[in-house]
Amino acid sequence: MPDSSATNDDRLYTRQFAQVFLAVLLFMTAVALQFHLGQYIEYLGHGVDVLGRIMSIGMVGTLLMRLRVGRWIDRVGCKPIWLAGAVVFAVATGSMQFATQLWIITTLRALSGMATAAALTTVAVFAAQIAPPRRRAESIGSMGLAGLMGIAVGPTVGDLIFAGAADSITPFRIFFFASAACSLLSGVIVLMLTMRSNNQGAAGGMKSRLVGSLRDSANSDEPADPGLELAKRPSQRTLVLLHWPGMVLLVGLVFAMAFCVPSMYLERLAEARGFHDIKLFYLVYSPTAITLRIIFRRLPQQIGRSPTMVLGMILMTAGLCCLLGIESQWRLIPPGILMGAGHCFIFPSMVDLAAGRFPAEHRGTGTSLILGAGDVGMLIGFGTLGELIDAFGFDTALLTLAGLMLVSAGAFSLRRYRANRSRVAGLLR
Repeated sequence: MPDSSATNDDRLYTRQFAQVFLAVLLFMTAVALQFHLGQYIEYLGHGVDVLGRIMSIGMVGTLLMRLRVGRWIDRVGCKPIWLAGAVVFAVATGSMQFATQLWIITTLRALSGMATAAALTTVAVFAAQIAPPRRRAESIGSMGLAGLMGIAVGPTVGDLIFAGAADSITPFRIFFFASAACSLLSGVIVLMLTMRSNNQGAAGGMKSRLVGSLRDSANSDEPADPGLELAKRPSQRTLVLLHWPGMVLLVGLVFAMAFCVPSMYLERLAEARGFHDIKLFYLVYSPTAITLRIIFRRLPQQIGRSPTMVLGMILMTAGLCCLLGIESQWRLIPPGILMGAGHCFIFPSMVDLAAGRFPAEHRGTGTSLILGAGDVGMLIGFGTLGELIDAFGFDTALLTLAGLMLVSAGAFSLRRYRANRSRVAGLLR
């Protein structure tokens, strides 16, 4: 029977976890409210192609932030980065209601994107830090429940705000204020957080860091890198090359491209098909993801992170196909269920596969790398989808995304099969 210290070391759902969970819920509500940003762009007299360009250019700022934020987290910790992100997001979104010129809107969108990248990169690191090593994927997945709840709450609040006439500036002022307020409240909660990590930090000694690095590599689903951590702090380039996550970055890129649909284009799709209420999609998307994540929270431990992720990609592909030809809000239910299930299985395994390749004290860099791949996916996805939709319609864009998802799932699976076969051959020598 385990002793009390072992039991305490294995605890995950603590007061720390609850505080971070609530902060994530509020911040993701603020972010998800912005799923209605296309309505403001339409109010100013612009179409879906302009929306795509604004979102795509805005992602450049997000990507530039992602390249550095992991290193900053490693150096100064999660709390200061989250606080900075929450404040900048609130200022940028609160100011957008006064902007009418596209270059100003694009600039503010880029700032809010950078702030989102800064804050949300810390979520996975927070989750990894407060979790026992064997429960990191579960912690990331459970923390993700807050994000999924925010994805349900944000668009629903947005639908309520715009339930009346949206031909005046008043609902937009309420909309942007609500988003900024949720972001600031998340910052207040993180400010009150007292952090105590369950994982060894940089002060744990070089010997323990080397052992942790070897253990993480041994437990990773990706092929182990033979290089050891450098005796001195490596440069970011050296660190990334030494612990390169491989094909999982492709999965992150394509998953983010697919997420461009529910995060910005679903509202445009609904209006093109003659209806306006989209909250039903999110009200089944998030509960599905939440329920399945609770039920199957240990699935990555039981069957492996890679098979769990591939299962999610297949479900996401099916969900995209179900959006073809929809004509009423009730037909949003099947794609919402399938894409919510796909999100549930993809995200925590994807992040843990990438971040787990890095030593504990550099997990911020690993997390930032996989989320950066997602930023590239959104940068490509927003612009490409906007142009495809404008030129060929929504169905062509959705079929293109579904095909990319299947191809990436096949490429990742083939890479894993070859890596496992090489391991077996090495053991038999």
